[in-house]
Amino acid sequence: MLDRFTIQKLRDLPIEGVAERLGLQVKRHKCLCPFHDDSHPSLMFNTRKNTFRCYVCGTHGTTIDLVMKHLGKSFLDACHWLAHEENIVAETWKPVVKNRMEPEPTVDVRHLAQLVCQPYLCDEAHRFLFQERKISQLVVKNLGLSSISSPVPMSGNLHDSWFHAPSLLIPYRDVDGNLISVQARYLGNEPKPRFQFPKGSRCTIFNLPVLKALHPGEELWITEGVTDCLAMLSSGRKAIAIPSATLLKPADVKRLVACSQELGITFHIAPDQDAPGERLFLDLREYFPQIVRHQLPFGYKDFGDYWKCNHVTMLTL
Repeated sequence: MLDRFTIQKLRDLPIEGVAERLGLQVKRHKCLCPFHDDSHPSLMFNTRKNTFRCYVCGTHGTTIDLVMKHLGKSFLDACHWLAHEENIVAETWKPVVKNRMEPEPTVDVRHLAQLVCQPYLCDEAHRFLFQERKISQLVVKNLGLSSISSPVPMSGNLHDSWFHAPSLLIPYRDVDGNLISVQARYLGNEPKPRFQFPKGSRCTIFNLPVLKALHPGEELWITEGVTDCLAMLSSGRKAIAIPSATLLKPADVKRLVACSQELGITFHIAPDQDAPGERLFLDLREYFPQIVRHQLPFGYKDFGDYWKCNHVTMLTL
């Protein structure tokens, strides 16, 4: 359900980061306005209010408005574009009147466990993981990654939502290794959402079981998104992935802080080379003041990009 809470999350995305995802070149909180013939930057960004306004043509609004106007999308399509780009859980809008006594949806873990109990990689998943992304086969095996080549339901109820295909199936587990949900990463060419979660899923940390494998004084790398995490693990580093710092649950923050304090774990990050990546680092530093920032070499947009180009060499950041 694309409810008001999800919509607010989309509106709270850093406005300048959204602008850069749209191809606008933001400098000093302004850029050329794409809504009129602009020769001098007149589109201004208010990072405190997280809004934009052109002081020539008068166009203004929030992140969703910017996507709607720039891409010519409807409100709903703009929301799904943002959710797709930023990996925020959002499902098809269904304007229903909800019974206040109706229980919150829960993930059909038993059904999902059957989908990933015997890992299988279709041709698209094999090509994505090993040819395009250069992910270690051992990492894929240890995480229990699987795939589907045809659509399958997200639960035992055939009338519920279905996973698109072909898709990579990514198990999310708690710190003890128990399955809590499965994320689908769409690998096809049709204009469909890149990521899907079943109803009832909550954004959480990917690869939580690694916390029990940490030794005193070790490094733990924090990545933005699963693909970068797979690359980081393939490089021999211990890593977790988060959707964004603002979506971290208090319990997850408490768990990571405990690791740092009890084991002397140091957190490391090589943020994406864009405004959202920098914002992630700054947000995480609020939680973990001692986090170590590493700069990717020029020309690489994220660690996954860096890894697939340098996986045969010794990586030092």
